[in-house]
Amino acid sequence: MVKMVKACRSTVMALTFIVVATINILWDFMNSYVACGLALAASVAAGFCVERAFIKRSHREMVRRRGAEWSSANAQPGA
Repeated sequence: MVKMVKACRSTVMALTFIVVATINILWDFMNSYVACGLALAASVAAGFCVERAFIKRSHREMVRRRGAEWSSANAQPGA
């Protein structure tokens, strides 16, 4: 599961970088360095969103399987 999440996140990040950089460079919105910086920021944000989606999905699955008290059972009292 972890490898799948990393592969999916990396793919989304690479595609986002390519799309944003290409659009900015082809349409001459800004110079190439700024376009690459913007593309890098967009790809990191997209990777973060994909990773959060997988985390939320797995959390919902654990709640469905083990009940609503699953998340509170992991907390250590007095820690």
